[in-house]
Amino acid sequence: MNEVIAVGALTDIGMRRTTNQDAFLAERGVYVVCDGMGGETGGERASAIAVEEFARLAAAGERTRAAIDAAVQRAQRRAPRRARALGVELGGIAGTTISGIVLPQWGAGAAPHSAQPDAHMPGLVIDDWDATQPGAALDDSTLTGEWQAARGGWAAPCYVVNIGDSRTYHMERADSAVMAWDARTFTQLTHDHSSRQEAIDAGMGEAEAGRRIARNVITRCIGAPHGTHADVFVAPAHGRFIMCSDGCHGELEDATIASIAAAHNDAAGAARALVQASLDAGGSDNVTVVVVDMPADRAALGARLEDDEDLGDVHGLDDATVQT
Repeated sequence: MNEVIAVGALTDIGMRRTTNQDAFLAERGVYVVCDGMGGETGGERASAIAVEEFARLAAAGERTRAAIDAAVQRAQRRAPRRARALGVELGGIAGTTISGIVLPQWGAGAAPHSAQPDAHMPGLVIDDWDATQPGAALDDSTLTGEWQAARGGWAAPCYVVNIGDSRTYHMERADSAVMAWDARTFTQLTHDHSSRQEAIDAGMGEAEAGRRIARNVITRCIGAPHGTHADVFVAPAHGRFIMCSDGCHGELEDATIASIAAAHNDAAGAARALVQASLDAGGSDNVTVVVVDMPADRAALGARLEDDEDLGDVHGLDDATVQT
């Protein structure tokens, strides 16, 4: 029996912005959201560069921790000088965030039906792809549609990559004939690199931090003048992953994101609903959502990788907890 991955991705300029500095990639097992900042030209270009470099990673035959780090550093070197200079001038940071998942290389497997195998990924075949229909109620949006790929067996874990304050969430399948997804299992896998999160980590209450510190002051990004590096976590490639920019999680509480995501069985429907809800809540920023539904139903328990670790160094993953 062939297992499938379903992907829905959507970006919208929002209600108050004149340009969309967000970008995303959803192809060949690499699913990331990037949120550019630091002026129209700098932020838009920085997010596009990050997507370009992770697209190179997607086209490669092997995805390792070293390859992910190399993609980040290539993007860092290419990040616009104007963005970096603006960050120094303003006493802040300009560039782009990135958050999402990277699946390791697939093993060889039988292709379903008459679909053609993808040349870059042995055992991966594109079964259905519809990139033609944007959300009817979402002007200035781009819906990639639903992407389904059969696989012939891959390494169970995947990488979770994060720089900045875009986020990657996870939820498990529900044991229910009515709902496909269980909102009670909704979990943030990544850890924000922001001044607000640093204050919370230091002991400030979330409510007080929310009042005193703007949510969009980040402490790490691609394009930072003094360099950058990614947090890389490992998690089993099962369940539903939700990647979003702060145009979504800044407008919607986590409980709301969980409820909306659980109410939509298909990935494309969940992505569309989350973007629409973000716009309805104010749409003060660009908003981007990528939803990836894995075929199996195991929990996405995982662990953070140290700088010198890769997937082969992690043992007993199913018994681990997410370290953020």
